[in-house]
Amino acid sequence: MDTLSSKYKPLASIAIRQPYYSNGICKKYQTEPILDFELQPTDECQILMNRLNLLFRRDDRQGNSILLAQVSGSNPGGDDLLRFSPQPGDKLSFWVRLHNPNVLNFDDLALFSGGGSLYYFSNQQSDAAALRNNLHLSQDATGVKPAKDSKKRSSTIYRFHHGAAVAVGQAFVQHELTAWKVASTSIINQGGQSDLIFNLSELPIGICKLLISGAVVDEFYYTGEPGFAVFGVVELLLADTLIANYRIIEPDYSLTAQRPAYSILFQNRKTRWRYTIHLYPNSPLFIEMAALSAGDKANFLNKLNITSNDMSITFNRSITSDTEIEFVANSDVWLQEKYLSSSSITHDPLSLTLKKYIGDPVKETIVRSDLPYPKTELIDSSTPPVIYSDIFITI
Repeated sequence: MDTLSSKYKPLASIAIRQPYYSNGICKKYQTEPILDFELQPTDECQILMNRLNLLFRRDDRQGNSILLAQVSGSNPGGDDLLRFSPQPGDKLSFWVRLHNPNVLNFDDLALFSGGGSLYYFSNQQSDAAALRNNLHLSQDATGVKPAKDSKKRSSTIYRFHHGAAVAVGQAFVQHELTAWKVASTSIINQGGQSDLIFNLSELPIGICKLLISGAVVDEFYYTGEPGFAVFGVVELLLADTLIANYRIIEPDYSLTAQRPAYSILFQNRKTRWRYTIHLYPNSPLFIEMAALSAGDKANFLNKLNITSNDMSITFNRSITSDTEIEFVANSDVWLQEKYLSSSSITHDPLSLTLKKYIGDPVKETIVRSDLPYPKTELIDSSTPPVIYSDIFITI
């Protein structure tokens, strides 16, 4: 009996990295990893993968998503040839779904992101120096930057308010990749201004531009109606016109031996740590200070501070009252899943201690050891550009 076999080779991979985590991928786990982000092929991508006979596989332990392509034969150089060839304009697109909203606190992302935008990642990059095994899909090689990588988005009904009147037949939405155009379904001119409405259901998803009298006045990403919250989108063009290191498929439809490994790097956030110590009236520290004269109390407070086993993390006393004392770090600190002392050659855990009479060889005393690290949920961005991590302690 004859058997039919198919040969598949790696086409490309996409990895999402988060330095906040000790493993760079996800929260420490015992059995199976739970990822903060999920890549999901769009409906359009599913159709294309079926046509080209591509497979999409997730490797959650490595934080990777892998694409495999059916190949048949090879070119004179020995590189595998695709069994099915893509057409001009073909692209693979994947929704980025966010499963852990706390990411917005500990990763360096916009803290208040409305539903009118998404993060856009693409292999249309110009960085010829990027390594083939670590090709950034963000605009900046150092990681995702909200100002550079976010785009306005629209679902099927796109609306735009224009500061001038618009004549019928002068407003179009154009899909960037295919150049397809859609005319406005409604134009309301009033008081020298206009409100435009477009139905984009005939367009494929992707970057679109609003043209009025031939001039570009808006740009956005058309998402269609995915049926769930979209955090971002990844687009991988299959065109052979991409620069060599970012290219997936060669002009002869071959796959070079080293496949492109794309990456999205979400850098962890730096915050200014702020400890607020609340004193009960019957706490030893409150009673000790209450018994001091004004001069002795001032001297006592000058020698009260938080110390650490990391020389780069120091604190200054800020607001002080009889019942509350605030200590603020002198510099920003990276938020991390696991904190280690950067001064320790043995990688000791970061240790923070509240001490009194600091510098006095006789009276220096620990008030509270093992102070807690900040919770990523307690982020205060009300005084930009500094973002605070608040830690509240009662003694």
